Amino acid sequence: MSIPVKRTMFAADFLKPDESCENLRKKDDVAETAEDDEDAINRIRNNAACKIQCWWRGYRTRKIVKIRKRFKEELYGMKKIRKLKRPNQNANSIMEMYKKEMLKKKLDEDFINLINDERTRLLQVRSPWMMEDISDHIRDWFKEFYEKTENFHPYPDPVKKGTVLVVIDETMTPMEFQQTLGKKPMTKEEKKKLRDKEKKEKKKKKEKLKLIKMKEAKRRKKLRDAGIIDIGYELTASQPIEKIEETMKTYAKDWRNVDEYLNKNHDPIKEWVTEDELVKIHQEVRGLVDEYMRVEYELLREALAKDNNEKYKALKVKYPKKKKNRKKKKPKDMTGDRTLESLYHELKDGGIIEEVSHKDFDEFIADFNFVADDTRNEDDLTTWGPAKGDIKMVIQESMLGMGEFNIPKPKSLLLIGPLNSGKKLLCQIIASELDAVFMNLSPEKTYKYADDLKYFLHVVVKVARAFQPTIMFFDEAHRLFWKKIPPEAVNIKPRLLGPSIASKILKPLKKNDKIVVVGTSSMPWAAKGGIKRAFQKVLLIPKCDYGTSFLLWLELMTENAPDDMPEYAYSALARVLQAYNSGDINDNINQTLSIDRKMRLKNEALDPNEFLEYFISKNEPPILPPEEKLMVKFNKWFGKSNKLQKLRNSYIAQKLAKASKRK
Repeated sequence: MSIPVKRTMFAADFLKPDESCENLRKKDDVAETAEDDEDAINRIRNNAACKIQCWWRGYRTRKIVKIRKRFKEELYGMKKIRKLKRPNQNANSIMEMYKKEMLKKKLDEDFINLINDERTRLLQVRSPWMMEDISDHIRDWFKEFYEKTENFHPYPDPVKKGTVLVVIDETMTPMEFQQTLGKKPMTKEEKKKLRDKEKKEKKKKKEKLKLIKMKEAKRRKKLRDAGIIDIGYELTASQPIEKIEETMKTYAKDWRNVDEYLNKNHDPIKEWVTEDELVKIHQEVRGLVDEYMRVEYELLREALAKDNNEKYKALKVKYPKKKKNRKKKKPKDMTGDRTLESLYHELKDGGIIEEVSHKDFDEFIADFNFVADDTRNEDDLTTWGPAKGDIKMVIQESMLGMGEFNIPKPKSLLLIGPLNSGKKLLCQIIASELDAVFMNLSPEKTYKYADDLKYFLHVVVKVARAFQPTIMFFDEAHRLFWKKIPPEAVNIKPRLLGPSIASKILKPLKKNDKIVVVGTSSMPWAAKGGIKRAFQKVLLIPKCDYGTSFLLWLELMTENAPDDMPEYAYSALARVLQAYNSGDINDNINQTLSIDRKMRLKNEALDPNEFLEYFISKNEPPILPPEEKLMVKFNKWFGKSNKLQKLRNSYIAQKLAKASKRK
């Protein structure tokens, strides 16, 4: 299609004749010739229109190609879409969460009201018929036994769930009962011998299972020492995982034919409520009917004894024993006369409880190690080890137990790594994601409580339990177990809380408590062995690899640079500055792309040397990446504190010893 173009009237005389105007005569001649020659005018018009259309189509095509290229780069991860951070984004998310919680409360109330109403209706309508059906069934059972054996089966005791045994056919048949009538009752000695025999059989079975497990363990150890992996051996699943799997199966079964899209008001399914309440009412009614029918059963036995001229003796009824509520002696509460709010404000005023800004795991930019298996060497079993993305995933999985599910979790976690590698950021992210109380128990915060340490620890543990989830944070935790205290750190008494972490903080915590002790350390080798007992799980934050470095430059430059900034060499920057820590790269981008520099970007293009200048010339002394010796030191200490790393090191040592013997 041709694009409409505004036609120029070449015949119009826009110039007025003036003696001072040069070349006026020439233009008049051109106008006269143009008026006479219409073909020349049309040719000029067509040439002008074609020229405009050509330039317009070229511009439009280049724009489409640029948009497609940008889309492909974003799709492949070469470019990042800029995230617009709105100032009220956090407030809106909190408001939305509050609305959802209020809606959930309303739906829960409606559900409870429906259960109560349905229960009342079923008790009025169905319970009389249930009682009649149960009593008729028990009477038929009496009649069946009397017609076949001229006697009555012993009435099931409440301990064994009463007449439920009749329904599930766990009572004796008339023939079996007839055989027991002629037998003499067992004496006490015979009963004792039978019990002893059963105990011996159970003991033999346990010993056999133990021997089988011992043999299996020895066989697997031989294979492991020989470097063979037993694929046929399967680890047993934990109880929480089994429960989750069962829940998933029941969910898939129950909700297979339910279409929730039609249920816009989130109304409960009434049929399921009716079924559940009928089961509960049936159990309650059966208990009542059992008591009434037991009286009828005794009357029948008494009448039968009179007919047979026998002595009547009522059967003893075994009821389930009621559990005695033994009151445990509560330890003396040092702050029993004070409210929890006052204790909370006391810690907050003392600087122990800190407010953490809203952060999420997306702010810890990291990539996974995708080449670990490809770089494995069969001779020495060396790999590149986990990347920062792997450590981030492990931390996320470790914190699952801090939620609603009772999943096993570590009571204490220690993050080690070089300075500015993101350890403290991870601790703040954990507290922010969990919406937890953040207690900073670092030495510079706690040295002032040295005079009454027992009271301070009591208040900390009490407040932590009351306001769960809670994060207890120790910055540079190696200071709590310092081998030798530097003179400048004597005033803050760094070893004050070190011995108390295991005994006074971790020991009182239960499995279900949503409390975690988190520490960071950049010099773990400077601490005594007590640090390994205080922290159950240790994670080493590795230095940046290419993937993490590339993501850092891509994400941070996209956030800090303006929208109209041209394409930049993220890959080259990531490769050259790969060894630097993530915190150093973040500071570099924030300071290099200052407000003044952003304003000059249109006139002065950004030079990669500016990022190098920040590390080398703008700081004294210059910022350098962590040395290889330092990372070797971290790996060596981590290898001594990690169980799996210990096994790996011992296996490598055995393999090297065998190889040296062969030579």
